Amino acid sequence: MNSTYAPRPLSDRPAYPLKGVRVVEFAHWMAGPLAGGLLADWGADVIKVEPPGGEPMRTIFSRMGAQAGTPNAAFTLANRGKRSLVLDVKTDIGLAALGRLLAGADVLLTNLRPDALQRLGLGAVQIRERYPRLVYCTVSAYGWGGPDQDRPGYDIAAFYGRTGVAHETTTAGTPPPALLQGIGDAFTAMTAATGILAALMERHQTGQGRFVEASLMRTGMWALGSELGQKALGGNPKPPRPREQSRTPMYNSYRTADDRWFFLVGVEARRHLPAVLRAIGREDLIDDERFKDGRGIGTHAAELIALFDQAFNSQPLAYWAEQLDRHEVWWAPIQIPEEVLCDEQARAIGAWTEVEGHLSVDAPVRFDFLPRRKVSPAPHAGEHTEQVLADYGFSADEVRQLTAVAPREQT
Repeated sequence: MNSTYAPRPLSDRPAYPLKGVRVVEFAHWMAGPLAGGLLADWGADVIKVEPPGGEPMRTIFSRMGAQAGTPNAAFTLANRGKRSLVLDVKTDIGLAALGRLLAGADVLLTNLRPDALQRLGLGAVQIRERYPRLVYCTVSAYGWGGPDQDRPGYDIAAFYGRTGVAHETTTAGTPPPALLQGIGDAFTAMTAATGILAALMERHQTGQGRFVEASLMRTGMWALGSELGQKALGGNPKPPRPREQSRTPMYNSYRTADDRWFFLVGVEARRHLPAVLRAIGREDLIDDERFKDGRGIGTHAAELIALFDQAFNSQPLAYWAEQLDRHEVWWAPIQIPEEVLCDEQARAIGAWTEVEGHLSVDAPVRFDFLPRRKVSPAPHAGEHTEQVLADYGFSADEVRQLTAVAPREQT
């Protein structure tokens, strides 16, 4: 099943399709900065506007007790390749400077809550009136409007909990798992970036910007759209049963003798069952009446799962990897992070890039098969303040005034 096919780059042009697009990012933590990170990965000039001292994601590890300087992969992923500008927008001079930046920008990206933006004079109506060409993208927990518009919520609340994702992915009768934070943020960031690009495409035709809204709640609901839609049609979607009680033994997880797990992914159960039976040496069951069709497999699923469990528990994962591939079974290992780091397929498709000598997961879209071997690091807080202000037309005297109010602080 392995292939040596390696596509050659279709172009020698650097893969930065958003080069020339100016983005002002007024955001913190994950979903907003991740959206800006995608735009920066694709070539946009993303100006990260931070408060004095930098945004809180910079110091999350030290506040949890880790040593100063502990690598922060999440912050790097969301902020590499950006330029950092420190502004104190609680001052009149700082807020006025932000306004001048917006006048020269293509995109404003923020994940401050709607009430905070309104207080700063950065509501949707005000921005539209002042900067009609600006694409204004907000990323929030629960969206604009409704009783929970200003309710705080990270992805575990607004993406996993409120939308039903946690319920529908938790095995019946067990508590919700300790879900990794940041996954809902990543989905929402991609949603926001997609909306920004659509609005920029429209502006190219009309000259007018758009208010683009992405929320953790809407993104979570869209991710769960088939189940929620089925419920809306009168169905009754349910969370998964314990794996031993699953009615889809060909789409289930199994443990090997060395305590490793893998998935069978035979969606068309009857079509894929013979290959699995051959792989485990039970060809005698290929014509068994119990498993002659999908209905029979579902009815006798517990028996088939018990049979598979006994077989797969007899040998380590390496053995089954060879057997399953040899018999062209559809399957996938449940890898640990160390294995993903060394995954030959991930490297072949350009999934990694290098930031200051360390690997960082690259943006999930590739252009013309071109690899991105090295990427600029995440900036220090305020590292580019003077440079950015000069680029946006501030005089030397204005730069001095602004940096005196909000001096550069490296964290």
